[in-house]
Amino acid sequence: MTEPSHNSGGTAASRSAPRYAQIAEEIAAHIERGSIAVGERLPSVRQLAKQRRASISTALAALGVLETRGLIEARPRSGFYVAPRRMHAKEPRSSKPPRAARDVAVNRLLSMLGHGSEDGEFVPLGSAVPEASWFPSQKLQRRVAAAGRVASNSLAHYGPLAGLPALRHHIARHYAANGCDLHDDELLVTNGCMEALNLALRAVASAGDTIAVESPAYFGVLQIIESFGMKALEIPTHPQDGLSVQALAQALEARDGRRIRACVVVANFSNPLGASLPLEEKKKLVKLCRAHDVALIEDDIYGELNFSGPRPLPLKSFDTHGQVILCSSFSKTLAPGARVGWIAAGRWNEAIRLRKFSASLATPVIMQQAIADFLSQHAYERHLRKLRQSCAVQVARFSQAIENAFPAGTRISRPAGGFVLWVEMPPGADAIVMHAQAREAGISVLPGPIFTSTRNYRNCLRINCARNWTAQTQAAVARLGRIAAGLV
Repeated sequence: MTEPSHNSGGTAASRSAPRYAQIAEEIAAHIERGSIAVGERLPSVRQLAKQRRASISTALAALGVLETRGLIEARPRSGFYVAPRRMHAKEPRSSKPPRAARDVAVNRLLSMLGHGSEDGEFVPLGSAVPEASWFPSQKLQRRVAAAGRVASNSLAHYGPLAGLPALRHHIARHYAANGCDLHDDELLVTNGCMEALNLALRAVASAGDTIAVESPAYFGVLQIIESFGMKALEIPTHPQDGLSVQALAQALEARDGRRIRACVVVANFSNPLGASLPLEEKKKLVKLCRAHDVALIEDDIYGELNFSGPRPLPLKSFDTHGQVILCSSFSKTLAPGARVGWIAAGRWNEAIRLRKFSASLATPVIMQQAIADFLSQHAYERHLRKLRQSCAVQVARFSQAIENAFPAGTRISRPAGGFVLWVEMPPGADAIVMHAQAREAGISVLPGPIFTSTRNYRNCLRINCARNWTAQTQAAVARLGRIAAGLV
């Protein structure tokens, strides 16, 4: 936190108050004015005492007052942060998709919408990619150059099919430190998480099979299902607790349940809802899929981006029979352009390796080496701490701005990690129309219908919050609110 200027004035009452109360009041005023942002970390107790020329006990008492007032919150082993302001907007409703599996047709809609407007003409609130300045790009570029010098003939070889051993070792070690034991040999390096998901679905299902997904679901998964000629069965989803394991169990036990060959889940900070399965529900889900011999494909791409509590365990942590296929990448956390992901395929390990060979043969070695070097220096954890903080601050800022700008009755998700918000507008708001008007205003957003195989979510938007909060960003959110109000 940048130390705000001290206010030596104030009322006679405030000047006569105890020193801890004066300090608390000064910090509270900065929070109310917004000069200390929601989600921003306050100085440590020792730093605060030094800055305010007070004792440790006085600094602690001041922070205690602010915490009691709900202005700040303590996070274990991390410090004090400005607490999110109380949201008046409700959360989105739990989804109620049709019970029958359906053919998927999102590719045509995505093409029509012109998804992926990343040029400088747009305020990019659509694509789920963080601000470029949030990544350690220069450090990675130096490691890319170094990797090229050390392995000067790396471009003359495909590299190992499974990926660079050093990178697989660091990925496995990172998971182990977060409660998920993986062996280096279980991991296969892929060209991003999308290739991992492609390989997983190709290995466990065929055209005509049914794939269970969350509702709403990440449109990339729906695209893969569509391209393979499979059907999607959308499962009811809660905005906080994610996929309904009970509803999935009912679907598996129904007459057509035998057609379900796989279930694709983002168990931690799902896209687009930001929901996370509770621990006991994760255990139930793994056990359920094992009992019905259904492949459980886990997209863990947002799992590292927790900003409330510890890093949540992936489903793979509870897998004792190789039933979970873990997919992820560094695209959301480190280097989107590197296209380095991985898959831990469980009992489908050999089948997926064969499909990797026929799909892309290998993943470029230089980028693998650069990332492995970065991980070996313990720089990844330091970077993640900063990235999580940025996500927390911006999700809080966007949430407040959307609540202020959008029409009454708008519902906003409350993720505890990741960086996307799901916005459910009042009935009558048409997200497809809103998308077109926003593009004319130079703003990209993603409308709800691309996150489903049904006709649902016409009044919903997904908004990317991983952007620096500038006057342009603030104006874009305000403009979206005016567009929404005009459609209700």
